[in-house]
Amino acid sequence: MSGGSFVLHDELLRLQQEDENNYYIPNEVAIQGKTKGELTRYLYDITDRIEVASDNISDPLVFDKIRSFLKNFQHLAKEIASKLMDSLLSAFRAEIKATSDDLDNNEKDTFVGHRQSLEHYGFLVHWILIVSEQSSSSSSVVATSSSTKPKKGKSRATEVTDWTVQKTKAFDLIARLLEVKISKIWTLTPERQTFISLFTKPAFQLFEDPATSKSHSKEIKYRAFRILGLCIKYYGYMFAAQTTIMQDLQYWEHSAEPMAELLKYLVEKQDYTQLADEILREISNKEFKDVSSKEVKDSPNAKTFAAFLIKLTDLSPKTILKNLGLLIHQLGSESYTMRMAIVEALGGLIIELAHQMDDNPSQKEQINGFFDILEERMLDPIAFVRSKVLQTYLRILELKIKFPKRRYALSVLAVRHLQDKSSIVRKYAIRVLTKLTMTHPFSMYGGELDLESWQAKLDKIKEEIASVTSEDDIPPTIAIAPITMIDKQEEGELDKNEQGEKVTTNDQDSDVEMDDVDKEGDNNNDNDDMKDSNNEEKEQQQQDESEINSSSQASLQQQQQQPKLTVISPEKMQQLTLMKTFHNDAVKFIFQLHTAMPLICQLLSSKSKPEVLEAMELLVTAYEYKVKPASEGIRKMLHLIWTKDTSDEGKGVKMKLLECYRKLYFDPDARLNQRDNINTIARNLIQLTFNTTLAELTSLEQLLSTVMAEDILGDVVIEKLWSVYGFTGGNIPKEQRRGAIIILGMLAKARTEIVNEKVDTLLRIGLGPLGKADLSLARYTCIALQRLAGSKTPEKGRSAHAGIRLPMTHPVFNRLKDMAELPSQEMEWFSMTEQAINAIYMLGEHPDVLCAEIIRDKTIKVFGGDRSRSETPLSSSDDTNSNTTGTQMELDYDMSLSQQVLPYPQNPLHQSAMELSQLLFMVGHVALKQIVHLEIIEAAWKKKKTKSDADNKKKENAKDKDNNNASKDNSNNNNNNTSMDDELEQVGGTAEDDIGDTITHIREREVLFGPNSLLARYGPLLTEICTRNKVYTDRTLQVMATLALGKFMCVSSDFCEKNLQLLFTILEKSKDATIRSNIVIALGDMAVCFNTLIDENISFLYNRLGDDNNIVKKNAVMVLTHLILNGMVKVKGQISEMAKCLEDPDQRIADLAKLFFTELATKDNAIYNNLPDIISNLTNCEPKVDEEIFRRIMRFVFSFEFAEKEKQAENVVDKLCQRFTNTEDERIWRDIAFCLSLLPFKSERSVRKLLEGLPNYQDKLHIESVHKSFQEIILKGRLQKASKPELKAALDELDQKIQEKSGEKQGEENKEEDKNEDNEGDQVVEGDEQQKPELNEDREQQEEANKKKTSNITKPKAPKRNLRTKATTQSSSIKTRTTTSQRKKSTEAQQKRKRRYDESSDDEDEELDLEDDDDDDVVDEESSSDDFMEEDE
Repeated sequence: MSGGSFVLHDELLRLQQEDENNYYIPNEVAIQGKTKGELTRYLYDITDRIEVASDNISDPLVFDKIRSFLKNFQHLAKEIASKLMDSLLSAFRAEIKATSDDLDNNEKDTFVGHRQSLEHYGFLVHWILIVSEQSSSSSSVVATSSSTKPKKGKSRATEVTDWTVQKTKAFDLIARLLEVKISKIWTLTPERQTFISLFTKPAFQLFEDPATSKSHSKEIKYRAFRILGLCIKYYGYMFAAQTTIMQDLQYWEHSAEPMAELLKYLVEKQDYTQLADEILREISNKEFKDVSSKEVKDSPNAKTFAAFLIKLTDLSPKTILKNLGLLIHQLGSESYTMRMAIVEALGGLIIELAHQMDDNPSQKEQINGFFDILEERMLDPIAFVRSKVLQTYLRILELKIKFPKRRYALSVLAVRHLQDKSSIVRKYAIRVLTKLTMTHPFSMYGGELDLESWQAKLDKIKEEIASVTSEDDIPPTIAIAPITMIDKQEEGELDKNEQGEKVTTNDQDSDVEMDDVDKEGDNNNDNDDMKDSNNEEKEQQQQDESEINSSSQASLQQQQQQPKLTVISPEKMQQLTLMKTFHNDAVKFIFQLHTAMPLICQLLSSKSKPEVLEAMELLVTAYEYKVKPASEGIRKMLHLIWTKDTSDEGKGVKMKLLECYRKLYFDPDARLNQRDNINTIARNLIQLTFNTTLAELTSLEQLLSTVMAEDILGDVVIEKLWSVYGFTGGNIPKEQRRGAIIILGMLAKARTEIVNEKVDTLLRIGLGPLGKADLSLARYTCIALQRLAGSKTPEKGRSAHAGIRLPMTHPVFNRLKDMAELPSQEMEWFSMTEQAINAIYMLGEHPDVLCAEIIRDKTIKVFGGDRSRSETPLSSSDDTNSNTTGTQMELDYDMSLSQQVLPYPQNPLHQSAMELSQLLFMVGHVALKQIVHLEIIEAAWKKKKTKSDADNKKKENAKDKDNNNASKDNSNNNNNNTSMDDELEQVGGTAEDDIGDTITHIREREVLFGPNSLLARYGPLLTEICTRNKVYTDRTLQVMATLALGKFMCVSSDFCEKNLQLLFTILEKSKDATIRSNIVIALGDMAVCFNTLIDENISFLYNRLGDDNNIVKKNAVMVLTHLILNGMVKVKGQISEMAKCLEDPDQRIADLAKLFFTELATKDNAIYNNLPDIISNLTNCEPKVDEEIFRRIMRFVFSFEFAEKEKQAENVVDKLCQRFTNTEDERIWRDIAFCLSLLPFKSERSVRKLLEGLPNYQDKLHIESVHKSFQEIILKGRLQKASKPELKAALDELDQKIQEKSGEKQGEENKEEDKNEDNEGDQVVEGDEQQKPELNEDREQQEEANKKKTSNITKPKAPKRNLRTKATTQSSSIKTRTTTSQRKKSTEAQQKRKRRYDESSDDEDEELDLEDDDDDDVVDEESSSDDFMEEDE
């Protein structure tokens, strides 16, 4: 092959199109199978030839030998391949130098030879770069696939992957060649482009392979960019480069970053912007489809183009800014990915322009335009775009420039999108508010954002501005006097008097001076007028003077009333104005934070974990900046301690909560010393207890227990709390002392020794004089004492915790007894005594003995003493000094009639209503605690029995080991012993059962019915007080008696059954919400103890779901939720009452009901099984549920999974279709049709089931709402993404039949109406022929109306009809008969009248009668329709 026969274009095509193994080389040398020495000799031969003269590359033997090596490049050793590349590149360098020299010397004769040599070298270098890149790619793939396997050493593949040095040399030589004016050698553009493509393809190939594109060093990338830049700028390669870049962006997702870097290189290094402009223009003209669309095969890859735009914005924002007018059209793109890219690009441009605002202030308008676009994008329908806008704002908020006006607009947007339907948008909205708070510009007063403080400062500045004026605002210094009627002489005298005086700038002073002058001038004028004028002129002059003087005095008074303004400089005035604007902006921003806080508190209960974490972060930040509503959120955060946390990498909700509270309350401040830090932490802990609810205290207790487990609080803080609690040196607020013991009691739950060491302090302070004066303090002290029993260790089952018991001689019991017997009229006594009794039962070895003594003493105090006072009726309220006991209960029910046979007196025998209430409360609570105590005894006995059995078994096993060497005879004895052990185990098991039976007998028969039982004496008393409510009218007494009765009923099933109806009567008839609420809770406890009794009467509990009082209703919802979800009562038809609570006006009740149904849906088919009852009861209840409320309830109920199961959906369709025939109530038809429209109809079977039920509802389709619901069903089925042909066919059939049936029904009704109206017309004609013209006109109008109705039937939509169409049709015959009889009577009357009156008067009277009859017919039609509906029902 001669040098002249080498055609570069043809060889390139062959190399690209043919496989390397099939590539034909005329003088090919066999490479495979040669030894290393033979290959080395070949290389030396090649090297010698091309190093002597670089143009020897054109020799076919040399050229083909090198091509033979490249053809088998993958099989060459690294040494051979490296030597080959080095030799070739060395000769290439020499040829480039020779060419450059000849070009500089313009040696045209050598251009042809240089062209041949350079084409040969270029072809070989091109091939080397291609095969080396392929080798690197394949090696990286092998290394990746084998990375999971253990390696003993590097493989050959990984050894030959690194060709960085050779590639770098090759690219340098190519760049050097391109810098030479090679256009003199390749004069034709196509040939030159072919030669240029030898180097551009390997350059672009670096970025096409995803496996190696990121592994290339910056040096190689830079050299590839340099080559491409030279080709594009000097050799007309721009169009080809544009095509290649667009193709790479289309097919290679990883190419976005290197392509953006290439354009940056061209713009900055080569100063060439045309390619970037053309690419951005082409991108702006592309139509990007939504990813979720099916037709995305030929659409451009929006993800890669978006990444390209974002990267180019970061690298070269000026390029994007230049072409933004074109790119902005992509905001209307169907692809949300492109919209997100434009949004992010706008954010990058704002950041870039913000850095240059000092140099170019005119860019503010451009930045504002970008902000406007971002704000508009917050209304984008796709949540990802809205979240991207918020993320962009987060980047902008990092800037030092604050954009105060835009910050407020952003805060409004963020607060608005706290209620966004997307969780990710809400998350970033919260994060934006946090960032706004942390970077706010209002740091003049320390950076705190207290609204009251800023508002006060703003008001002060406004007052200051109102009291000052600037020099520029002062009016001219000439004061104008009131206009008076004076002559020239008067004016002259005035000038003399005013001469030498200065007119001040003060309006009030000038007015006074002018007034004085006027008075003086008037006096002089009077003297002149006496001489020169007549009396009439004098009188007129005096009248004018008096008017002028009065007006001057009025203006003087007005000026005196105005405040005196202070004159300040214009600069000072401008400063005040700016301060006002600054403070006003601060107040507006803080107000937005206040608006956001309630929404943030709601988001704390979100199901989205990131959202909750962001909300917590914002609350902590706002709290640190003194935003007052944030403190409420910090309190609500406490409830998150009960979250079931996965704690992935420490970012769980619980961990975040502990971190927040540690940061706010427990971490020491580095600016304070140790003592101040201890005081601060103790103060923070105490303040956590102020104004808290029981739920918040419970959550705080759990939080502090967790904190103590992690040993975050030191002993010095605990000692400080004890010092606050035990402080007696002076008066401290009661809340502080209470807070200290509350916190100590909570901490003691985790560490009992905290209380163990301070029992004396508890008895001295909390149960001493201070405790008696502050019953709340005594109550929390009793709670702290209960911690002495220790914490319950987690065990299997729910066994009662016995705890540590103290002897009854311990001083703590005497103090507790004194507190329980403390005479008091405060309601706080009840909660204190409750905790005192709890402490006795938790700590005492024999608590029942001490409590019996307390009850006896209290009973003697109540019923003993002077009998003369015992006859005082309760309604007189003996304790006149007590505000609480003087409340007389409203008589709402009377059970005394049924008890008249009992020998009870009509007046109560006791000393005080309050003391009797206290006695009953103690008796009831002791009864309840006695049950718990019996359970503890039972558990202790069983545990002791189990332990003794285990010890005996161990002894027997030890004996068996000692007898291992015994004889076979002894083995028989062992068998006998084993059988004896089994018998003992059976006896032991029986004994354990006997323990349970004994305790049950004591509970059922002894506690409330035993002859020696103290509590048995009070059962009849409780029944008597609750029954005779007209005698015992004190409200507190009735509340406590009912409460105690409920507790007694939890003890014994016999007592419960005996008094259950009394309790139900009180529940139904009592008007006291507290009594009803207590009974609801008591019924829940009874259902746990005696399931059968309550389950039979569960309707009484369901009735409370409709209670007028929200507290009673809420408790009923909670109790029923607990009972149903735990399987204690069966779900019955009354669950529809719970469904009504879903739309309760009280949001707490609605939320509880939603929680109930959400949890119930997790049970197997629970909602599905009760769905018919729910729908039936809601549609048939009286009064009827509002239709819109019914629909909202059904939407929620049908939102659960059961509707997604095909078989269940079919059954629901079948049952609902059958209900159409069971009622004639049109409202129920509409409700059933709406419920059908809520089902998914995902398959053909559900639609077929609906078609099968067509006879049930075909006559109801004329009703607009029913027709609309079925149209929604058809539309929903057609919108299914993966709908099958069978489903479409079924839907088409359903649609056709619905249209037919609705049209037929309309036609039949219209015909019936026409027929009835015709009959009426005929009867009227028979009655009086003179009425024909008028009746014919009426009939013609009616026929025209009927034609309009009939024409409307052919329309696709269901026409609007009368809601009582069917009833009207039935009543038409009734109306016809009625009208006929009326016409007969009317005809007889006319004949009589004709004998007496003339014809005209008869006609007039008859016309009036007809009008009256028409009105009567309307009334009859309505009434007959109502009667018909009632009969059908």
